[in-house]
Amino acid sequence: MFADDTKMFKGITNHADRKLLQSDIENLVNWSTKWKLPFNSTKCKIMTLGHNQVTSNYTMAYTESTLTDIAKSVLEKDLGILIDNELTFTEHINMVTKKANGIMAVIRRSFICIDYKCFNLLYKSLVRPQLEYGVTSWFPYKMKDIEAVEKVQKRATKQVKQLKHLHYSERLTMLNLPTLRYRRHCGDMIEVYKILHEIYNPEISTGILKLSPVTNTRGHSLKLCPQLSRLEIRKNCFAVRVAKSVEFFTSGGCNVIKRQDF
Repeated sequence: MFADDTKMFKGITNHADRKLLQSDIENLVNWSTKWKLPFNSTKCKIMTLGHNQVTSNYTMAYTESTLTDIAKSVLEKDLGILIDNELTFTEHINMVTKKANGIMAVIRRSFICIDYKCFNLLYKSLVRPQLEYGVTSWFPYKMKDIEAVEKVQKRATKQVKQLKHLHYSERLTMLNLPTLRYRRHCGDMIEVYKILHEIYNPEISTGILKLSPVTNTRGHSLKLCPQLSRLEIRKNCFAVRVAKSVEFFTSGGCNVIKRQDF
């Protein structure tokens, strides 16, 4: 037996932090050895996230008397999501779009004629879930990535022969489908509701969102406080972008997304 899918993380700002992380690795190995759940050191990886990627070497016990350097990685798959060391998720987006297009190709070869009802059933159950699994984490914000994901649905809707000649927005109206971009924003709002109303475990979700300290204005008590950020990646992470999404929806922006053509 092996201890699988075990993760450790630590913010590294100086040499002392690196020593602490190495000490944590050694303590973890000692614990696993004691309880007869050894780690396979050849499969363990180190990934450094952030712009200040200081090169650090870490070691792990290969045998009781042998140490081995832990390999460094720039791309790892975790719970079905490809995570790169720059958190761009470009590789993951390429993977899911390719997989979704592949499934749509199988559907096209398997059915001679696809009508409205058949398309909705097949697309919603087999194709769209590939494009939305874990999307809160890898939410595309670059236009090229947004277009790459949307093109899958744009191409898929052309499989209904009666709609093939129509504009993309008209095809969506006939099939009663929103754009994938609109659904991602709706998904964010659902997650915000669940966090603020403690549908998730409060011990886990506490601190993700910051409520506005201003209480003397009109409205409700669950107003979000916009978080300032300098880096583009930080601006588009869940905790920061949802405050903008609320403004986007309340200002009528959702209607713009519905009509938007890629």
